[in-house]
Amino acid sequence: MEGYCPICRKVISLSHPLCDQAEKWFHSASGKKVWRIRQLNRYAYEYVTEEEYNAMQEHSSLILSDARSWDDFDGSTFTGIDCRGERTSIFSNTP
Repeated sequence: MEGYCPICRKVISLSHPLCDQAEKWFHSASGKKVWRIRQLNRYAYEYVTEEEYNAMQEHSSLILSDARSWDDFDGSTFTGIDCRGERTSIFSNTP
């Protein structure tokens, strides 16, 4: 599973380590709700905070092929509380 750095847009995955900008962004998102979205006809995921997600929806219609969110995100472990109430990684494919 690949995603984009929220700042520089470089590809991030288990085989591509996070760049410094991505690490800073994830750390700054600690305690917030974080979304992992994939827009229709795009391969890689995007990571956005709840505020960024809402702003994206206000500016244009979002057509997504996949979307998941985590509450109480922890930027040091890259985990949050998923829809099942469990603390899971934002990089996991498990629903």
